[in-house]
Amino acid sequence: MTSLRHEAEGAIGRGLSPAIWQAYGFLGARALDPSYCGFFFDDFAGLPKMATATAQGPYYTYQGDSSTIQGCASADNSEGEFGVLEIAGNGTDNAEASIELGAGVHGLVRIDPTAGERAVVAWEARIKRTTVTDDHLAFAFGIGEPAFCADNALVDNTGAMVAAGKDFIGFQTLCASNEEIDTIYTIGSTATVNQVKDNAGTAVADTWIKLGCVYDPRAEANHKLKFFIDGVELGDSVTDAIIAAGTAFPTDEEMTLVLLTKNGDGTPAVHPLYMDWWALGVISVD
Repeated sequence: MTSLRHEAEGAIGRGLSPAIWQAYGFLGARALDPSYCGFFFDDFAGLPKMATATAQGPYYTYQGDSSTIQGCASADNSEGEFGVLEIAGNGTDNAEASIELGAGVHGLVRIDPTAGERAVVAWEARIKRTTVTDDHLAFAFGIGEPAFCADNALVDNTGAMVAAGKDFIGFQTLCASNEEIDTIYTIGSTATVNQVKDNAGTAVADTWIKLGCVYDPRAEANHKLKFFIDGVELGDSVTDAIIAAGTAFPTDEEMTLVLLTKNGDGTPAVHPLYMDWWALGVISVD
């Protein structure tokens, strides 16, 4: 039944995207031995009200001003929700909230093209915001270095990545172009944000969107890092040379799931974000 469900999942279905998780053997009939196929999934059914700058269970969060991270009080069967993470209370200008897996201490995956160290790495989340109006809530989702969640993980007024630079690969929206979803990567201690594609996707207010990535070291040249929106692969990637050099791309760095938000509304007003679930997986191929 698991295999049938995932094979039938549509591109914008509420579940994990088959093109990511079934195609690479994490789920379905090809699912691999969990002792060497690492897989993490959380639908936030047991999420507590998170205390800022504190490790709770597998997570570490930072909430500035009056922002909160907790389980959403309501559920909607028509949208397939069970547990939902809610970021709210962010009703002051530049209020922020962020969450990472690994309790702020450790990473779980590394992107490394070195023979003997290679692995498929995949991640995805289902997210929505109540508004995508410019200068409202900006966010970034992907994998990042441990201890990412801190004051000004995203820059005030713009929602850009932290000015000091941290390891990150994934998706970003900015305050000035709130509905546009860009694909990016950054490396620690370098302020440059490397954009894979500007406006790779369009967010819609109060509508779920799935954002995912796969790094496959066995894939064709210059197409080893793949981005997906609503289960559909995008055409843009990062070259093998950039990944191998590791001077602009976070090659061979410990990484973990991160979600970062910044409210750029100076009015001000609360602009919640919801995450239905997120997932991370790794399969060694050497």
